[in-house]
Amino acid sequence: MSANNPWRMTAFFVIQVSSFVRHSGIHHSSLLLIVLACFSVTPMHAQLLADWDAAAETAVVFNPDFPGSQELANHYAEKRHIPKERVIGLRCPQEDSMSRGEFDSLLREPLLKHFESKHWWVAAPPLPGKPLTGEGIRSPMALSSQVRVLVLMRGVPFQIRREAQNPKQSEEDEACVDSELTVLGLNKPPIKGGLRNPYFDQQARFPHSQSSTGLLIVGRLDGPDDKTVKRMIDDAIHAEQTGLLGRAVIDLAQKSGAYQEGEGWLKNSADSYRRAGIPVFIDRSEAVLREAWPLPDTILYFGWYTDHITGALASPAFQFKRGAIACHLHSFSASIIRAHDKAWVGPLLSKGAAVTFGNVFEPYLSLTLHFDVFNKRLLEGYTVGEAAWNATPALSWMNVVLGDPLYRPYGKGIGAKLGAGADRDYALYQGMALRLAGETDAHIKTALTELAEKRKSTPLLELTALLSALQSKLPQAIDLLEHAGFATREVTDLIRLQLYRAEMLRRAETADAARRLLREVLKDDAYKNQPARAAVEAMLKDMGG
Repeated sequence: MSANNPWRMTAFFVIQVSSFVRHSGIHHSSLLLIVLACFSVTPMHAQLLADWDAAAETAVVFNPDFPGSQELANHYAEKRHIPKERVIGLRCPQEDSMSRGEFDSLLREPLLKHFESKHWWVAAPPLPGKPLTGEGIRSPMALSSQVRVLVLMRGVPFQIRREAQNPKQSEEDEACVDSELTVLGLNKPPIKGGLRNPYFDQQARFPHSQSSTGLLIVGRLDGPDDKTVKRMIDDAIHAEQTGLLGRAVIDLAQKSGAYQEGEGWLKNSADSYRRAGIPVFIDRSEAVLREAWPLPDTILYFGWYTDHITGALASPAFQFKRGAIACHLHSFSASIIRAHDKAWVGPLLSKGAAVTFGNVFEPYLSLTLHFDVFNKRLLEGYTVGEAAWNATPALSWMNVVLGDPLYRPYGKGIGAKLGAGADRDYALYQGMALRLAGETDAHIKTALTELAEKRKSTPLLELTALLSALQSKLPQAIDLLEHAGFATREVTDLIRLQLYRAEMLRRAETADAARRLLREVLKDDAYKNQPARAAVEAMLKDMGG
């Protein structure tokens, strides 16, 4: 990120609606390639209940010249039951980036020819007086289409290099390969700048929205190594089968001014989690979550604002729960994908995340993935690919979706899974929160506490404490954490409960009590080999010892 031009927030971005109209003729014969079947928009819940076999409308692209790319493509196609004829090998550079000419000749044009020769798209001429607008295409819909989702495998380049010299802001010609392919159907799409995404924040699933006409959902199965990518594929399917149950983590950066927009996305996401019955911990400090801070069972992580992984998520002991979705917002979070220890997306995947998002070049803050929109759509039952592009305002831009775009962790509804073993407490918490939705906060927490007492469940007490903290009821949170500590003898749980209680005491402006508690922890030999002890030491140091 440029120090004197962070996120280019003050620049004027020209969303080229006029260019979109100008260039909306389609490859050859100026026909419009329609990717969407003709559906009228119906109420939200009816659309979500309507069945869409996304895997049946998915094509996969691999690079035969990149070692392991074809094997990964075959593994994914087998797991998602994608026919072999939908798995396409296109030779392209083995490097991370390619020129615009290479993109056109090696990816875009061969894909268009393949789609046309296989009749995966049905073309219809646009009607006069019905131009493409921000609301969608007013020309006739195609009666059928066979591909709406495109998956790029590890080995396909992800960057298109800049060619223009000193371009004006909003007219940069570098881009993400994936974002360019979302508009594969456009005839000679504009190279300068991005295009407004007509599907952005539309309250309809992708195949049911007229605003998605002519677009593709593009996801990428890529990462530091083949083993990581295979795990991403398998973990997504596992989470769909068993349920994605655990905790969410929001890492604020306390930004102000123009950056307040990003803070708002994070706070709105936390509210969505609360309403969905997903316990959430919010870190309210300016710095990222401190090193070694315990974050068990993390299934959802969203935060900002550093250029590389650091703090709690970088700690050796930290690992995401299987099927987790994680994103740290930064200008160049995906400038490097195939490394375990550089930028953000590679390290997050190495730490066990199944899905992450990022920017391959510096974007504008307002044109990155809107966390709140993404989380809202995900919890409504959208696939990861649908939710991600529904939450991204621009196409032909810098954004990349890393993970299985077909992954749909909440496709059967929030609270649909009962959980087993340690997951049962999360399922019970979620079920109680959903059943008592609309009741007072006090009533919900009383019910949760009574349930915890009945089950003798330390985890339920802790999760209820997180709810109190989220609602700024710090004395309640402190009491519940203390009570939870009395109910367990597990050392790992005890040190975490003490740390969280110290944090709530600090927030409650009782710093002396927090310091006393931290000192007591450090004196106790039972904790001397616990990874979280480093977080106790760091917190005490930050508080002046």
